[in-house]
Amino acid sequence: MRLLRWLSLHLCSLIFFLQSGLGQVVFPARGFSSILSESQAEDKLEAFRRTVFSSNSSPLFHQGYIYRFQFTHYEKSAQPVIHHGLLSGPSPNSRLLRVDLLAKPGQSEPYVSFLLIRDQNNSRVWKAEKGSIGSKELSQEDWLKPWIKGINHTPFDLLMPFASLPCKYEKSGRVCGRPAHLFIFTSPESNHSFPSHGVRLAIDDAYVAPLRIEHLDGGLLPSRVFSLQSFKKIDERWLVKAIDAKDRDSGSRTRYELVEVAHGLDLNPSIFHSNGLDQPIHLSSITFLAQ
Repeated sequence: MRLLRWLSLHLCSLIFFLQSGLGQVVFPARGFSSILSESQAEDKLEAFRRTVFSSNSSPLFHQGYIYRFQFTHYEKSAQPVIHHGLLSGPSPNSRLLRVDLLAKPGQSEPYVSFLLIRDQNNSRVWKAEKGSIGSKELSQEDWLKPWIKGINHTPFDLLMPFASLPCKYEKSGRVCGRPAHLFIFTSPESNHSFPSHGVRLAIDDAYVAPLRIEHLDGGLLPSRVFSLQSFKKIDERWLVKAIDAKDRDSGSRTRYELVEVAHGLDLNPSIFHSNGLDQPIHLSSITFLAQ
């Protein structure tokens, strides 16, 4: 169950496969996987939604976490650019997520911070920049914009708001060597804050965890592919180790990579409020495990 919840915080998969022909490229699900009945498909979908939007409302102690990470951005004809950051929350299953971007890996004073509330009906995101007074709430259109200019990862990737949209079971097959089930989520035409032709998702048959996500816009290739590269068990928890986000138009790729981990923390609840984003997370007394 821990594997399922932690994989669902970030999204996943590996292979990028192009088939010839016109229209949207076919999702790379090849090989055998049991076809789901209508009721089975609905059960898989509801299980996925429960893990994405799970929330423990009871008071929690000694369950806070902080992850040091880096975004490495690869352009076709340029040297990789690295951005450093922190991902934190009051507990593994909390709907609250905080992202801080740092100028250097050893710093604790961020130059920009984000607070995310992941909710099936009312997800929200706030942003606070160094030197500014207070925080501002981002519109849904801004969820698809990068955390910082020059990378491909976005708040949309952590919120996974498509999971609450109308959905159609497409087919089943093997994705990354695992039996999986494919679903397409579509948004009402009046909603311009999501990919125009929806999101295609592969859900692992055993863990109901996402294996690959494609943003569809009607082109031959998906406009964006978000995919897991690796994960690792640390302190009896399965954590995402590396995730790639590929952009079709620029041909660029950004990799999120976990660098250090700290679990079992008692973090000040005020840092997970929109008016507490100006408070840095004090790291001097925290022991990290290098990955």
